[in-house]
Amino acid sequence: MALPPAEPPVRPASTVIALRPARAGFEVLLVHRTRAAAFMGDARVFPGGAVDDADRGPAAWRAVRFSGDPEERPWRAAALRELAEEAGVFLTVPAGRAVPGSGVPLYAALADSGAAFDADGLVYFSNWVTPRGAPRRFDARFYLALLPAGTTCAPDRAEVTEACWVEPAEALRRAADGRWRVEFPTRKHLEALAAHPTADSVLAAAPGPNGVVRVEPRLAFDAEGGFRVLLPAEPGYDEAGE
Repeated sequence: MALPPAEPPVRPASTVIALRPARAGFEVLLVHRTRAAAFMGDARVFPGGAVDDADRGPAAWRAVRFSGDPEERPWRAAALRELAEEAGVFLTVPAGRAVPGSGVPLYAALADSGAAFDADGLVYFSNWVTPRGAPRRFDARFYLALLPAGTTCAPDRAEVTEACWVEPAEALRRAADGRWRVEFPTRKHLEALAAHPTADSVLAAAPGPNGVVRVEPRLAFDAEGGFRVLLPAEPGYDEAGE
């Protein structure tokens, strides 16, 4: 009798929900992942990725300024690194410093320039875990970052093909009419953002590190092989975990 396929490991990951003020309220930064991407290919997502060894190493310690719990430092380092690598947005002290590279070379170049990523400028917003049954699984921490009005972005043309600022409600409209592929966790966060009139309102509503609730969706499969994503307290959630 064949054994069921092993579940993939759950990897730590970080995501940045970057906000900037706009005339009609605020905009959020989304990137378009390449079709060939192993995870969420062709989807519009917030910049982010797995926490790597580089984010735990000495180069990151030199290049990341953070006054909080040292155990959280790699998560915040990864968030800021991915924001810089994928979208060309650098949240630094002093402000506005940008350097080329990725991974350890990026950290080293930033520190050598006399600047550092401002991890204290991130606000812990939510924690989502990829459901069982997915080909890749992540324990992802979502951080808010408020950028100045007029902040520009540029895709890396490797992992992402486009980076743009868009109002949350407009992103949801583009997903609803089929222009954009927006996966479940991104859509749920966009819905939460769209309920606020300003970026300051979003930040004020953030639960803080001790108030973040770990969200673990589950997949409910039907007889035809389709599935629905269920959140805790939704009908069928408990059965989907059996």
